[in-house]
Amino acid sequence: MNLIGSKNINGTFLMLQNYLNKFESFAKKYPGPIEDSISLHFGQHKYHIVFGCLIHGDETGSLPAILMAIEKLMTSCIKYGGIVTFILGNKQAALKEKRYLEADLNRSFSPKEIPNENSFERKRAIEISGVLKNADVFLDFHQTKLHCKEAFYIFEMHEKSYLWARSIGVAKLFVTRKKGEPYTPNGMCSDEYMHLQNKVGITLELGEKGFHKSACKICLMTIEKSLWRMDQIYLFKKNIINIARKSPKLIFLERKYTEPFSSPKKILKDGFFNLQKIKKEQILGYDESGTPLISPHQGYILFPQYPKRNEFGISIEENDAYIYSIVCEIENPKLFIS
Repeated sequence: MNLIGSKNINGTFLMLQNYLNKFESFAKKYPGPIEDSISLHFGQHKYHIVFGCLIHGDETGSLPAILMAIEKLMTSCIKYGGIVTFILGNKQAALKEKRYLEADLNRSFSPKEIPNENSFERKRAIEISGVLKNADVFLDFHQTKLHCKEAFYIFEMHEKSYLWARSIGVAKLFVTRKKGEPYTPNGMCSDEYMHLQNKVGITLELGEKGFHKSACKICLMTIEKSLWRMDQIYLFKKNIINIARKSPKLIFLERKYTEPFSSPKKILKDGFFNLQKIKKEQILGYDESGTPLISPHQGYILFPQYPKRNEFGISIEENDAYIYSIVCEIENPKLFIS
């Protein structure tokens, strides 16, 4: 099945519609527990892995790989013995070519009441949470807004999840933070929801958003290796620690600094991209008063924000909590793992 084709005038959107139609046709044969989901049960063990796609509607790059994986599972080209579920998080936002409709779905997983309690995304997060409560492992595929040097894992330090990420491999970088430290004050992410239950929750950034062959290849490889690991651990009773030790170590990058997007006038200098090297005391932008934003560390810039601005240089979009983060390699990651 050739899922990544050439683009025409409306190429990207037509490709998206074709992929969503294909997913819907699979879902009729193998309906999942909630809308826009697919579940396959293979009966050799009871353990359950879930893959998330389109949690942000404009991050579509994992969709072709998910369809390939489903077809391979249906035709036994991929062997697996347990339960696997694929979820399209926010198809409605994807069809409008937006990140979300009312609220960020990946900030809506708190078990407590949140400010956007009545939003479409909050209701969707509650539905997805119901699936995750019955899952053992969750992998959530995302993409960055801008160019990214390579794929990377990103989640708080959670030892079970780290061991799984290392055993899967695929990406060599692990962007992390102290256990229990939220990614953003704006709400709980899907992987954090899994960690709250002491379950495996992994987010993998596949690179710049959109349909790219590299993203498809990495995503499909991740799915195949994750299913293989599930069977090794739950069917053949292998130990995840031993499996991880046989896999290459991940490079730990700790989030050392975040610059709050505290004013719509705060602005970055042009040209930054994800995982670009940054020098200590390098000027990265300017705040509302024109004071330079100076990097306090040597490291790599992550998630630089370039929102649309009016003629006065004021951001006219709903901004993220941070205009950028700085991540630095951890010299002794053993100290970072309990």
